[in-house]
Amino acid sequence: MFKVTGILATASAIALAGCTYNDGTANQPATGAIIGGVTGAAIGNAIGDDRRSTIIGGAIGAAVGGAIGADMARQERELNQQLAGSGAVITNTGDQLRVILPEGVTFPTGSATVASSFLPALREVARSLNAHPNTTVRVVGHTDTVGTAAFNQQLSQDRALAVARILVRDGVSSSRITYTGRGYNEPIASNATAAGRAQNRRVEIVITPTR
Repeated sequence: MFKVTGILATASAIALAGCTYNDGTANQPATGAIIGGVTGAAIGNAIGDDRRSTIIGGAIGAAVGGAIGADMARQERELNQQLAGSGAVITNTGDQLRVILPEGVTFPTGSATVASSFLPALREVARSLNAHPNTTVRVVGHTDTVGTAAFNQQLSQDRALAVARILVRDGVSSSRITYTGRGYNEPIASNATAAGRAQNRRVEIVITPTR
């Protein structure tokens, strides 16, 4: 009988060895296949409690996970093409796509009104979300540490809501979208410098596969 812990350990070793291309960039379809395989194997083991069930579950999970990874990689390429020159940054973490919208191109300083010049970029994001419907969308606002905690919390939430409303207006189902403000609680750079604070002032659109 295989143990789930053994499967996880083996998959982790494979993941460390095989989830990057030769140039060091992430191989997202392979990552998805490994994650799916581990999940499927664990489910198969739990249901059948034998080696055959584990192998079947792992194979099914790997196939599904690989398809999800390939779809995410395709959406990432599309978004990079559609948003080229807009200032938005797309990051593929392996299990999520993050579209990072810097304040400098998305909002006037201290405002939660999306700049009219950035509306076409959000329209492209909405188009991509509609072309890839098997995902959920979380819109998260972030600020720097200038001002009070209460002010930054409200501003981050208002900005996230503004972006979410535009996505819905552009055709994305509201049932797929949630939004939240994190204030200055989740910085990605130092707030001690102007450059760092600029990086922290952002809205992130987090896209997560649901299948």
